[in-house]
Amino acid sequence: MSIRFLLIVFTFLSSHSILAQNYSFIPDHYRLLSSDEMRKIQIVIKPGITLYNTKGEKLPMSQLSLMTNSEYYPQFFVDANTDIKAIVFKNKSDNKIIERSALEETAFTKGKRALDFIAQDSEGNSIKLSELRGNVVVLNFWFIKCGPCVAEMPALNAMKEHYKNDAVKFLAITFDKQEMIDQFLERKDFNYNMIPDASHVIQMYGVQSFPTNIVIDKDGYVALKETGFRTNIREVLSTAISKSLKF
Repeated sequence: MSIRFLLIVFTFLSSHSILAQNYSFIPDHYRLLSSDEMRKIQIVIKPGITLYNTKGEKLPMSQLSLMTNSEYYPQFFVDANTDIKAIVFKNKSDNKIIERSALEETAFTKGKRALDFIAQDSEGNSIKLSELRGNVVVLNFWFIKCGPCVAEMPALNAMKEHYKNDAVKFLAITFDKQEMIDQFLERKDFNYNMIPDASHVIQMYGVQSFPTNIVIDKDGYVALKETGFRTNIREVLSTAISKSLKF
């Protein structure tokens, strides 16, 4: 069964007190989640949440990477049901704020050409998507604190092993830094080729939820995009991969 509503689940433990603050761009019927509440409850980020900087500028969902940036902390605004509706990223020093304007979120769907990108993998190799033409390319967008991302890794590892003798490239794209990835891999297996510190790719692909899996055919076109956790992710991706290998 697909669990499509659960995108990001993690426990956020704040080490600093967040004072109540009102922003004119936050609806009056939302309230700021207190530090005590943040320590006690599990933070669940669902579709429809809006990200802001303190100027009120909307940010692309790729800016969830600021969750792991020590210069910023998130202020969670919830509705009457304590569902998170907005997050404001505030700089700890108050000397600067996020200046990044909101970018158009791109919906990469089946049949569209995958945008080319250049990124560096964990081994220091430069990866250029267009240079992988002739191979089926599988992209997994994830990050360490994403519970559903970690949960699907055994299935993804098994799938990669199944296609080890085929022209298929598996890339794991994350905004996490290399040091964090190294520590994570000491306790958890993820056998994709790691692309750390790749916020630019996440932004380019308009990824709004994690995990997101994309299959790109041998000609560079999107064959499949799957958003959110699925218990049958291996079967879903394998169908698209096998079909793409035939053409």
